[in-house]
Amino acid sequence: MRYGIFSDIHANLEALGAVLNELEKADVDEMICLGDVVGYGPNPNECVALVKEKVKVCLAGNHDVAPLGGLDVQYFNYVARKAIEWTAKELTEESKVFLRALPMTQAYETFFIVHATPLQPEKWSYILSMGDAEDNFEGFTQQTCFVGHSHSAWCVEKSEDGRLEGREQYPILLNDGARYLINVGSVGQPRDRNPDAAFGIFDVENKTYEVRRVPYDIPVTQKKILKAGLPELLAERLALGQ
Repeated sequence: MRYGIFSDIHANLEALGAVLNELEKADVDEMICLGDVVGYGPNPNECVALVKEKVKVCLAGNHDVAPLGGLDVQYFNYVARKAIEWTAKELTEESKVFLRALPMTQAYETFFIVHATPLQPEKWSYILSMGDAEDNFEGFTQQTCFVGHSHSAWCVEKSEDGRLEGREQYPILLNDGARYLINVGSVGQPRDRNPDAAFGIFDVENKTYEVRRVPYDIPVTQKKILKAGLPELLAERLALGQ
């Protein structure tokens, strides 16, 4: 079984289209979205429709919950709040129904998926250090957990003797006895200084995981953001990958 796994689309239709096109060429069996379908970007309803059509399982992210009133907007910075308020007005009833129904986690036989953290998914915390990673290995029992939320792709391996090590060379071969915490990066707003949309491919039988990047038409998305009256920073940061 080959899974295409991605996260943090953030209503960026051009980036999502590029990723879906690459996953179709990669011949994956199922697509999984780890949440934040909307927020920040200019095409929330179009992205919801594409995810409904193409994705087998989609989780709830904090930006999916907030426009529906499920999370206090004071949790977010000014730019994020403005985008959430705009998104709340733009969402169709059909999109709202879809977003309300999204689960926060899902368990598979060999892996677990969540938007933010497996230990306390409802708190929307970030995994930003080895200490954070070590704590969150307690939040799942499977060999591997896939997350999004921080918009940067990374992989932490926990060996049988408990040592943690960052894995940076892809594809990664998942070792028997070791466990893994993997961030798949962001489709619509990468923050690792690489503006290309990020996604992952997980091959269960071969026990491999790889991160892939694909360029998309950033100027088109930027123009849409500005035309919608969203904060200029949301357009500028796309070209910088931050």
